Amino acid sequence: MGERIVGLDIGTSALRAVELIVEDGRPPVLEAFGQVGLPPGIIVDGEIRDRAQVTSAIRRLWRHGGFKTNRVRLGVAGLRAITREIELPPVPPDEVAAAVALQAEDIVPFPIERTSVASAVISRTEDAEGLPLIRVLVAAAHRDLVDSLVAVVEEAGLEPEGIDLDTAALSRAFTLPDGATEPEAVVSVGAGLTMVVVRHGGTLQFVRTIDMGGDTVTRALASALDIPIADAEILKRRLALPGAHDPAAKRAVSDVVEQLADEVKSSLRFFGTLPGRTPPSRVLVTGGGARTVGLLEQLRLLIDVPVLEASPLSLVDASGIHVSASEADSINQTVAVPIGLALNGPARTRFELIPPEVAARRAARRRKRQLSIALAGLVVALGAVSAWRVLAVRNAQREVQVLQSTIHTVNTVEMPRYDKAVRLGDQVTTLEHQLAPLVSHEVDWLVVLNQLGEYLPPSAVLNGVDLTATTPTGGAATTTTAHLGSSVIGTGTTTVFTHTLTQVTQFGLAMAGSPALAAVDLSGGVSAATTGVTFPVTFSITSAAHGQRLGQFEERIP
Repeated sequence: MGERIVGLDIGTSALRAVELIVEDGRPPVLEAFGQVGLPPGIIVDGEIRDRAQVTSAIRRLWRHGGFKTNRVRLGVAGLRAITREIELPPVPPDEVAAAVALQAEDIVPFPIERTSVASAVISRTEDAEGLPLIRVLVAAAHRDLVDSLVAVVEEAGLEPEGIDLDTAALSRAFTLPDGATEPEAVVSVGAGLTMVVVRHGGTLQFVRTIDMGGDTVTRALASALDIPIADAEILKRRLALPGAHDPAAKRAVSDVVEQLADEVKSSLRFFGTLPGRTPPSRVLVTGGGARTVGLLEQLRLLIDVPVLEASPLSLVDASGIHVSASEADSINQTVAVPIGLALNGPARTRFELIPPEVAARRAARRRKRQLSIALAGLVVALGAVSAWRVLAVRNAQREVQVLQSTIHTVNTVEMPRYDKAVRLGDQVTTLEHQLAPLVSHEVDWLVVLNQLGEYLPPSAVLNGVDLTATTPTGGAATTTTAHLGSSVIGTGTTTVFTHTLTQVTQFGLAMAGSPALAAVDLSGGVSAATTGVTFPVTFSITSAAHGQRLGQFEERIP
């Protein structure tokens, strides 16, 4: 988004303001335009005679104009707002103002202590001996003009950003971005004054203010026909319309128009005689009095270059103001100066005539605004931090509430469940300790019987088997068989029948191979019969026949 600027033209018969958005590389955009008429005698020759009425008019203009900023750039015009051209030896740019101040008393026709002075280097040249010089255009405005402008603007609630010459603003209003290859003249016919400006590209080369304008024609009509000024103004406008008109009125207007056109011609001729100057290639005519009957024709008759009615709106984007064709045509005649004031333009076409104390107040207000913006930003930042901290506290409070709820649940629900589980676990452990001794040396009798059946010779028969556990009521077993390296967990007795004594020996050898039966004793009495041999047998049961249920009781419950 470009810079938003308002140019305010306080003229003899009206106040006019434009708001532009200026952005590099694009045509300026006309955002708003407004004008308010002034009664005769309020402003004379650029001097404000009634500040209260002008202040009131500015306020009305801002109420109805739709302007979005109160910072304005102003212009001064009149016989006490002048330009002079001087030549100086080459000096650095930052020393030009000081060099001009040394010569200001010689070129300014009013007291220098009551004058605002600005300058711009417009070209470089040489003196008669070929030594380099710089050509400087000096602008000077009496402080009465400047101070009255600042006063009415500030009383209306606006802030003056700068004060320039209306003539310099005219030069900027018609400066195309690509510049011009030849000098051009701009003639602005106002109500009380006519300004003649010659520029070459972006350089302001010549300025003259003529003490004549549309009001001069009106007064001439009123005097010639002996009618009131208001009636003469209406008659002047009707003379521009087709039809029959009073010859006396036509002569009165024609006399003033010829005189004004002659003054313009003389000004341009004088410019052409200046050293190193080229006569303008064309003349652009603008201002509220530009269409005074016969003026354009008279200028074309006296000046031998094209004389054209200017169109300042053609150089800006005016599509956003939404006015009719007739309204645009009326605006086009009077908008050049405020447009030029709003445009920055090159430094060589711009003068800064704002008094130092006003510039200091402006800088102070700017610093205050910047400080206010910074403070506002700090407040916002602190507000954001405070809001963040409030949110953080609230989040922490919610987390504490959730934690308290969790603790309550643990205390009232989970802890009883946990205590119950601990009690059950302790009971299981107690039962395990009680059961473990009972099963730690339990004999798996099926294993014993399988061992007897596996190692019993085919020729032997068992008659009655008596099996006994060593520790049937629990406790650790202590009986061991040293030569076997095994614990004895039980004993057994039986009676064996074989067909021969030799088979008895075979039985003993076979049973010695069993890992679960040990100390097989065949030393008991042997009963011989005609059909076989019967003898008692005792044996020990080793841990190889230990029961497997202990693991079920030792496994922890998850």
